[in-house]
Amino acid sequence: MIDDKVTVTFFLITYNQEKYIHEAVESAFSQTYSPLEIVISDDCSKDGTFRIIEKMAAEYKGPHRIVINRNKENLGLIRHINRITELSSGELIICAAGDDISLPHRTERVVQKYVESNRKASLIHSAVYLIDNEGNELDMRVPPVISQGMKIEEMAVCGALIIGAANAFTRKIEEKFGPIQYDKCFEDLVIGFRSALLGGFEYISEPLVRYRHEAGISSNSDMQKQTYDQKINRQIKSQEVFLAVLSQRMKDLKKIGNVDLLQLIVAKRSEELLKRKVWTRNYRFFRLLSYSAKRGLTRVFVNAYFRGMKWRIFMPLKNLPSRRPTISQ
Repeated sequence: MIDDKVTVTFFLITYNQEKYIHEAVESAFSQTYSPLEIVISDDCSKDGTFRIIEKMAAEYKGPHRIVINRNKENLGLIRHINRITELSSGELIICAAGDDISLPHRTERVVQKYVESNRKASLIHSAVYLIDNEGNELDMRVPPVISQGMKIEEMAVCGALIIGAANAFTRKIEEKFGPIQYDKCFEDLVIGFRSALLGGFEYISEPLVRYRHEAGISSNSDMQKQTYDQKINRQIKSQEVFLAVLSQRMKDLKKIGNVDLLQLIVAKRSEELLKRKVWTRNYRFFRLLSYSAKRGLTRVFVNAYFRGMKWRIFMPLKNLPSRRPTISQ
């Protein structure tokens, strides 16, 4: 039975999602759990996203308490995420993105799981239904931490844990660790690991979110057409995110005095920095090979070197224009 004393904030975070925001807000309004505070926070969108939010909030006649916020300037994802506990009042905070659709019973199921844990859960996450840009259902996705059966040691050095769009957490995470300090992080990689450290990691196997797949600039169709230089730039940008996440995890581990996991992350960070040197070709081959050997990273160097060579040799071939003649209709 649902404990009606659990106070919940359904937090919808938006930025330049005019095309999808109506569905996202409707899905928030349709939540069956009550009482519910719905906070819709826009990060100073440049399109019509906030106008749609204002109109829908003004016309809403349902039972939920609606709060809307528009940041005076664009904060970026992490600084916006850091404002969640400031803008919300719930004991439990359910996160939603402005291009995704939460199923009506999402909040109810999350609260049920929270109560079943005797309110010890610090994070509750679920599977999702993948949808394309037009809302067509593609498949179901299970978060990596579940599909791969990760242990805490594997989570410490992994770049994929939960699905952020299906994430809910309690205030105890920020109370323990404070705000995220690295702007380039992905919040789910930080919050997920923090929760695992607290031992409050709960999972719901039922998909509770229709998760927009490949709606952004990094869709597979774009990536298949990229040149070698574009591939390297994407790789480095992705690596910058991961390095920021590792740095944040190191700070969090120092805060709780976990030396064993800290050493694992320090070693992983060294590997990533070595890969970056190889891929940017900012090194003298034998000097870096010698450096790698002295630190037990020869395999990392060799793998990164040949991976970069593979990209350099084969990617331009894939991007050559087709010589097949055009057949007129």
